[in-house]
Amino acid sequence: MRKGLWLLLPMVIPLVSGCDLFKEEGVEPGTVKWEYTFPDGAPDIADVPALSNGTIYATTVGDGCWLYAINSSDGAQKWAFHMDSASWIGYPAVGEDGTVYVVADKLYAISPDGTKKWALNPPNRPGQAYRFAGAITIGEDGTVYATLYDALNPVPPEIIAVKPDGTLKWSITYGDLITRYGFLEIGPDGTLYLFAEWGHAIYAFSTSAGDISWVYEMGNGATGLAAIDQNGVIYVPHSSQLSALQSNGALLWETDLGAAPSSPVIGPDGTLYTKLMNDSLCAVNPSDGTVIWKKKGYEFGTQEIRAIVVDANGNLYIHGAESYGAQGYTHLLYAFNRDGEISWKIHDIFCEWPPIIDSDNTIYVQTPSGITAIQGEANLSNSPWPRPYHDNRNTCRYEGF
Repeated sequence: MRKGLWLLLPMVIPLVSGCDLFKEEGVEPGTVKWEYTFPDGAPDIADVPALSNGTIYATTVGDGCWLYAINSSDGAQKWAFHMDSASWIGYPAVGEDGTVYVVADKLYAISPDGTKKWALNPPNRPGQAYRFAGAITIGEDGTVYATLYDALNPVPPEIIAVKPDGTLKWSITYGDLITRYGFLEIGPDGTLYLFAEWGHAIYAFSTSAGDISWVYEMGNGATGLAAIDQNGVIYVPHSSQLSALQSNGALLWETDLGAAPSSPVIGPDGTLYTKLMNDSLCAVNPSDGTVIWKKKGYEFGTQEIRAIVVDANGNLYIHGAESYGAQGYTHLLYAFNRDGEISWKIHDIFCEWPPIIDSDNTIYVQTPSGITAIQGEANLSNSPWPRPYHDNRNTCRYEGF
C-alpha cells in the first residue's frame, strides 16, 4: 500500500477583520505555511492530534486504522503505523520519552521512529469481553491510565494502570452500569479523575492503587473534558452548567450558561473560556462563575463553533461555519482576542478538533483529510489548562505553568 503525501507550496490568504500586523520573519498571522493530505482516499482524522519534539501525530480511520507521524516544519510524512486488527482508534498521547500511546483494539505503545514497543490486550478474564473505551492519560512517572467497558456483560467499567514497559500495575472497577464512557485527567496533586460522560458523577482515585478518594454526583454526564488550575480547582462542564470543585470534591460554585458547555480552557489571566451547544462563545470569571461576556455565533456570522484553544496573548482559536445558501457551509478558522472580538479569520479551513499551537507560533489544524499549518500570533498560553487534553502531547495531566 503506497504511503504518500501532497505538499503544497505556501500561500497567503487575505486576512479579514483588522488583524494587527504582527510578523515573524515577514509572515503575517493567518498565512498558510503548508498543507498535508493523508494518502489512500483521504480518511477522516479519528481524534485530536498531538505534537511532540517537532512531530505531529494523528490517527485516522477509513482504509484501516493508522497512526501518522508528520514533520511539523514542512508537513513531510515521517512514517505510518497500521493497527491491522483494529476497527476504531482513539487519540494519541505522547510520553516524556517520546513514546506514543494510543488505544484501539489494544493499548499500543509506539516508539518515535514508528516501531511498536508493545501492545496490551484488554485484561479479560473468563466470560468477560472488555474493550477499551477511548480515554487515556499519562502520569508523571509514565504510567498510562485507560478506561474499559465489558461489551458482553452488564457490569461496571474498569480503569487500568499500565507501566511504561507494558505490564499491568493495577485494575479497578468503578461506577455503575451506565458509566461506560468518560474523560480521564490528572490534577496537580497526582489525583486521577474520571468525568463520566455516560453517567452522572466525578470520581477521584489515587494513582498508587486506584482507591476511590471521593465521588461527586453531577446529576448529568460531563459534556467535555474539565480544566484544572494550579490550586487543584476543577472546572467541569455538564448539562447546561459549568461547575467549580475543590480538589476534595467540595463545590465552590455552579453557573447555568443556558446551553451545554464544551471543554473549558484557561487563559493567561485565569479567565475560563468555553463554547456552548447553542453555538455561543463564553468567558467566565473563575472566582465566582459570573459570565464576563457571551457572543452568539450569528453576531460574528457563523452557524457553528467548535473546540477552543488559547495562546499566550489571550487570543482564542475556534472553528466556525458560515452559511452560503442551498450549497451548505463554508468553514473558517477564527482568531478572537480576549474580549471576544474577531482579529482575523481564514476561509475553507475545517477544524473539528482543538488546534495545536507550536512554540514558534504555528497553528496546526486538522481537516477531514489532513493537517494544515498556519502562522499564528503567539505560542500556546502559559496557563494552567490552555487547551482540551491540557497540552500539545495530550497527556490530560496538569504539569504546572
